Amino acid sequence: MTVQALRAERIAAEIPATLLAAKAKVNRSRLSNLERGYAQATEEELQRLTSALDQLIDAKAAIHRTAAAVGWPLGEVR
Repeated sequence: MTVQALRAERIAAEIPATLLAAKAKVNRSRLSNLERGYAQATEEELQRLTSALDQLIDAKAAIHRTAAAVGWPLGEVR
């Protein structure tokens, strides 16, 4: 996955960049520079970012499933 594809997926999933950076143990400004094309990601950074984003998307989906199961209005869970 490219950094541009990662950014598009992060935005589509409504995952804040700050959260992704923290989960992937990447400095927030470094992530910003990577996403804007001002810097090149190392293979390790890209792997950590991809893994972290996948985990965050899975966690968000689990929250939505739990919310639906208990009758929480899904429009209020982001």
